[in-house]
Amino acid sequence: MFNTGDTVSYGTSGVCTIAEKKRLTLGGQPHECFILRPVFDASMKICVPCDSTPLLQKMRAMPTRDELLSLLREPAPTHDPDPEVRRETYREALKSGSLHELIAMVRDIYTERTLRRAKGKQLSAYEDSALRNAQNALHSEFAYVMGIRPDEVPAFIEKELNKA
Repeated sequence: MFNTGDTVSYGTSGVCTIAEKKRLTLGGQPHECFILRPVFDASMKICVPCDSTPLLQKMRAMPTRDELLSLLREPAPTHDPDPEVRRETYREALKSGSLHELIAMVRDIYTERTLRRAKGKQLSAYEDSALRNAQNALHSEFAYVMGIRPDEVPAFIEKELNKA
């Protein structure tokens, strides 16, 4: 379980600090809640009821530097040509908040973007939106763990992928 002061990743919100744990009334019922503060967006607060398993499952411990680099060095996922299959895969990856699934999704969307650019086309609105959501979470995690700014993450990832 997590404690006040811990740094966690929360779904696609990215890196957050557990600012406090307090009792709040939600939907007319009292709940113990974690109050999360995103590290790279001090204006935002996230309330996670401690009795909500689906919301608690979105909270996970921060990866290590070696874990992140290892995920980048995995072989690229197989690209499915069916856009509906990809859409469902992306939806599940975003829903899970799994670091492994989000990285695989981003790499797959990059593949699709390359294929589309070769035909003079752009990503679909859904793929573009899914990519931004995944990057929001991933960039904050990479920035936090690697000790770099979020805007430096794309170049860092590209450099690491080129090494692989």
